[in-house]
Amino acid sequence: MDQLVSKNPNPVLRAGTDGSIFYSNKAAEPLLYIWDIGGQGKLPHSMETIIKRVVSRNDPEKIEVKVGKKLYLIDFQPVPEKEFVNIYGLDISEQKKLGKKLSIKEKQYDALYTLGKMAFKCENLQAFMDKSVKLIAKTLNLEFCKILELTPNGNFLLKAGIGWKPGLVGKAVVEGGKSSQAGYTIFSKVPVIVRDFAEENRFEAPEILSSHNIASGVSVIIGDVEKPFGVLGAHSTKKRKFTAAETYFLNSVALVIAEVIEHRQVVEELNKYREHLEELVKERTSELTETNKQLFSEISVRKQVEKDLQNNICFLETILDAIPSPVFYRNLAGIYQGCNEMFAKHVLGLPKEKVIGHSMYEFREQYSEETLNTSIYYDRILLGGGKSLPHELKIKCADGKVRNFLSHKAIYSNIAGEVIGIVGVMLDITERKKAEETLLKTEEIRKKEIHHRIKNNLQVISSLLSLQAEYFSDLKVKESFKDSQNRVISMSLIHEELYKTRETVDVETFDFKAYIQKLANELFRSYLVGSEDIRLKLDVESAFLGMDTGIPLGIIVNELVSNSLKHAFPEGRSGEIQIKLHHTGSIQKKGCNGHLGNCEISEFLLTVSDNGIGFPEDFDLKSTFSLGLQLVNILVEQIEGNIELGRGKGTEFRIKFREQGSKEKCENGKNENNVSF
Repeated sequence: MDQLVSKNPNPVLRAGTDGSIFYSNKAAEPLLYIWDIGGQGKLPHSMETIIKRVVSRNDPEKIEVKVGKKLYLIDFQPVPEKEFVNIYGLDISEQKKLGKKLSIKEKQYDALYTLGKMAFKCENLQAFMDKSVKLIAKTLNLEFCKILELTPNGNFLLKAGIGWKPGLVGKAVVEGGKSSQAGYTIFSKVPVIVRDFAEENRFEAPEILSSHNIASGVSVIIGDVEKPFGVLGAHSTKKRKFTAAETYFLNSVALVIAEVIEHRQVVEELNKYREHLEELVKERTSELTETNKQLFSEISVRKQVEKDLQNNICFLETILDAIPSPVFYRNLAGIYQGCNEMFAKHVLGLPKEKVIGHSMYEFREQYSEETLNTSIYYDRILLGGGKSLPHELKIKCADGKVRNFLSHKAIYSNIAGEVIGIVGVMLDITERKKAEETLLKTEEIRKKEIHHRIKNNLQVISSLLSLQAEYFSDLKVKESFKDSQNRVISMSLIHEELYKTRETVDVETFDFKAYIQKLANELFRSYLVGSEDIRLKLDVESAFLGMDTGIPLGIIVNELVSNSLKHAFPEGRSGEIQIKLHHTGSIQKKGCNGHLGNCEISEFLLTVSDNGIGFPEDFDLKSTFSLGLQLVNILVEQIEGNIELGRGKGTEFRIKFREQGSKEKCENGKNENNVSF
């Protein structure tokens, strides 16, 4: 127990009725010091009197004692049947501060409540502001309070206030801008606190403050920070440190004042509007009276007009039903507003009343997802640019057959000229499509026959060149005939491949991989009869190329491989010739073959190389005198490619070129684009 008392953080003492101290712990030293015990070890007379009273009455007493910045609650507790008391001290400084803060808060809340009741009852805005500044000054215990109204020129008018000299309220003007506290408050958009104007360096005290010896103050914005009514300020002639609670209170008051001001402004506007309405009602009543007289005379005329309109509608419906093609019109939301019998019964298999008023999305059985998306795509083009693009649609009709229609559309407007819907006419082109497919197959057969004849003619030319070469003994002349013969063969093989193309593939394209294999075998057969010292290595991806690219590319391969066979391996030297063709990437190009969709442009790299003796160091591919290599340069430019010569162990030609996708591929790309629009 002795340790518990000695280590207690609160003062503990024991004293007799004569004021003698029997015991005190370490925490009691501040009390002993303030009571000035002295050398005799006795409490002051006032404490001695309290102790005697507590012991005689056997009733505890409490007093408050301030020691420096601390406030202690001293509890005198009598010990039964003893002539002494136990004295306990408790530090209540924070409790007192908290109690004071709570008291201030309560006072501020009471003020806000009072202000709210005033706002509800007060009909005059000026009277409300006058009462508000008095209540604020009383609550914050200040001498001055003011409401400044922001005027159109940027200055402030003292609208209401307390503590100011007579005649200033309603007349005094405070300068705006950042040079004054009020202007700085508007500029910073936050509460502004000044502890001492003498030390303030953000702005200067205006004349109205300096003339009243204002030392400190706080100001907040009334209303929206972007469009404020003005500033609420509270000031004191004494240097004062304004707390966050006081600033919050002022902000709350400013909010109430702003609400009242806005309410009063709305009320005033409503009163003006009501008066204006009353005048308009009087004027309008007289006008309507006169108008009613005219309406009665016009009703009979309008009834006749309505009857005529109904007759016109019946006539137009009759015309629509007489059109031998499906016709419809729908609003911008896709809901049918009308149609003819051909569209309703023959296309959808429904009576008109079950079509009109229904959305096109409800007829999923007749319209496929692709048909709907295609229709929406062209509707957007029509509505966006006013351009009608006829387009084909496939629809499952009432007879259960899927028919092809060519849809023509146009926009229609109301009387005001606003576009309100789309009208469409559908032409049945099913039979025409069948005829076109038949013609297309016939055309493909004709093209294949042409390729077959060209191939035969080229083979005849090749044979003639071979026969003609036999009449010459000059080796260079024979070699020239042989080169020409190989060039003809290279073109002949392309037409042979085109002739072999199946019906499911574009007649105008051929498999370049198969072609390269045949061409290379022909060249090796022509130049290396009975020799196996030179090998051919092929690394070719499957690629379908058109004639415009394939024929020049075939001649290029012919020239480069022939050049290697003739010059790369002299004196029976062995080696290898390699041909590579790889797809290196692709790009998308808009609007190919006259279509709206994108086309895929494929990029290729063709490499023809050998490990022979190579070209001399001073060889320039672009200025060569070789007819074959000159022809290669010309043909590379013709296919808009580029060629590079690689030097190392032998010779390597790298040719980069592009090839546009086939017609079918482009059209498929178009359809995919339409569906996903």
